[in-house]
Amino acid sequence: MRKILKHYAIMLFSIMFLLVIVVGMIGNTQYQQCDTDTNGSNVVTSADKQETAKSVYQNLKALPNTTDAGIAAYLGNAEEESQLNFASIQSGQQFNQVKAMDKGLSGYAFGFNQWDGGRRVNLLNYASSKGKSWTDPSLQLDFALNNDGSDSTVLKQGLAMSDVSSATEFLRSKWERGGVGTSEKRINHAKQWYSKFAKGGDTPATDVADNGLNAATNEDKTSTSSNGCKVDTSQGMASSGAPVTQMPDNYKSKVQNTNFAVTSPSNTYPFGQCTWYTFNRMQALGTPVENYLGNGADWGANAKAKGYTTDTKPHAGWAVSFTQGAAGADPTYGHVAVVEALSDDGSHFLVSECNVVNSGSGTVSFRELTPGNGMIFIQGKH
Repeated sequence: MRKILKHYAIMLFSIMFLLVIVVGMIGNTQYQQCDTDTNGSNVVTSADKQETAKSVYQNLKALPNTTDAGIAAYLGNAEEESQLNFASIQSGQQFNQVKAMDKGLSGYAFGFNQWDGGRRVNLLNYASSKGKSWTDPSLQLDFALNNDGSDSTVLKQGLAMSDVSSATEFLRSKWERGGVGTSEKRINHAKQWYSKFAKGGDTPATDVADNGLNAATNEDKTSTSSNGCKVDTSQGMASSGAPVTQMPDNYKSKVQNTNFAVTSPSNTYPFGQCTWYTFNRMQALGTPVENYLGNGADWGANAKAKGYTTDTKPHAGWAVSFTQGAAGADPTYGHVAVVEALSDDGSHFLVSECNVVNSGSGTVSFRELTPGNGMIFIQGKH
């Protein structure tokens, strides 16, 4: 009998020991899962505005498809909205629960990005669901990126843009949807943040003025630059349509010469750049332009100096030079394209261009644009 009891005691002890191990493993697993659930951000704040901005920058930089320019644009808008203060309430007002939860109330914006109305209520509800304060910086960034409805998608579009000025204005008008008349201040803020945090890349911190460069310098930059005239294609670049590789149907009957693949052996511009394509296309149209007109932004002034006819209005068959940042043009080198046709009412025009889709590959694409500042149209020679 004692042997039987001893046998059962050993079995019971073994079972209890195994249960302790299993419970411990489960508990450890749950702890590990909780420990790694950070919602993708860990923002810290500081009385030093630069330290707060740096933390936001580092968190956003770790995400896919964000650029230094896009992050700077986000910071530039936030500085104008809240002075980078996650606990900010518009105009220094005090927190009032009844007012805060009133979706119809505006002018009572909260947080880093000054969410107002229904978006403010959504932020507060999201914070409550997470058991956190709405002033928590990591929660606000998570809300902005993932829980602000369709606006989160818009924010990610802005964060992926490659031009500081264009990204800042895009986020102001499409994501913040306010701040009319403050664009210049927001862009200046953004450029300052870009200059502090960017580690190089295609977009400079400030606009580059080439007015003092002579023709030889422009020629050298054009022939040696691999960046050429990269265009930001995130959201259509102030156009009525995003870049496409097939000509839009409403313009097909207007364009007679559709051989966009013609190349010229006399072309000295770098392969795949906007300047290379425009030279080829103008040759194919029988209204050639010459080599050594500089970067895309330089073509307008240089062509005029060389006797070409230029205009500020679009003409079919003419080249168009975009100054830095105009219609999404590269903020250093600008851009150049060919006007293929005008819309029926003359309010838009279609361009063919290169180095916009699949940069550097020689891919030709099309965009419908609206005439605006920073565009100089150039008639080729007959």
